[in-house]
Amino acid sequence: MELEELLSKLDQIQEDGVFAFVKWDGERSINKKTVLIEKPGTDFLFRRDTDDLVNTIKDGVSEYNVYFSTNI
Repeated sequence: MELEELLSKLDQIQEDGVFAFVKWDGERSINKKTVLIEKPGTDFLFRRDTDDLVNTIKDGVSEYNVYFSTNI
């Protein structure tokens, strides 16, 4: 799954009220990117610091799908 497809999936789940955040932190030497996916009003929160943005977003979307029994 390529980054463009994953960003499209984030776009789809944001329509369900999901907050998605990707941050690059140039001050860190490792795990320079942070991915956060949260759905207010629920206990769902995915947050991970990483150097592998594509697989981390993929993991976040997968965890969202499992938590909410969806297939985005």
